[in-house]
Amino acid sequence: MLQSPSASPPRIPRPVRISDRSRSRSWQVAAAISVGVGVGFSVLLMSVAFGVSYDIHHRLNVPFFHVSPATVTASIARIDTILTLLTAVVAAAMLIETAATTFTVGVVLMRSRRTEIAIRRQSGALRSRLVGEFIVEILKPALVGGVIGEAAGIGVGLLLRQITVLPVRFTLFSLLAAFPATVLLAVLAALIPAWVAAGKSPNILRREG
Repeated sequence: MLQSPSASPPRIPRPVRISDRSRSRSWQVAAAISVGVGVGFSVLLMSVAFGVSYDIHHRLNVPFFHVSPATVTASIARIDTILTLLTAVVAAAMLIETAATTFTVGVVLMRSRRTEIAIRRQSGALRSRLVGEFIVEILKPALVGGVIGEAAGIGVGLLLRQITVLPVRFTLFSLLAAFPATVLLAVLAALIPAWVAAGKSPNILRREG
């Protein structure tokens, strides 16, 4: 049977990689800034809190690491508790802010790529592969932001120690704890929208897109 002249052959969509950087660069920058701020602020906060506590113990000639109830007054113990709680609360708030920002970035990226995901899924791409590509895309700016934030936190801490009376004191814990925790939380937050979007059927993604 001859095909009518008015009929056009069906178009086969060209697969588009989900890791298209040209359309998501601004959101990657947002993720990097969020992680960097979280890491830098956490490093600075923990270093200041540790320095203040150490300075109090040093001025009163009280051992810092090996203390006993007989050598520590109630006021010093109360100050240590307040500093610890304040540091934990503010650091937790920064982690939540970082997770919320990266989650929002993930949602926006997935919404802008519904058609691409539908094409990839229809062409046989596995859900795990799509999610893996997106996690790699988020992980790179998160690592870059974490490194910059770590350096910025150390730099600001050294500057404050020079121009103010704050006894900023860096420790292995303050330098190493914030970086992996913030990056890991950011990746986990971005994983949720990627997993949900990659699990939808191509028809639903096309209708939503």
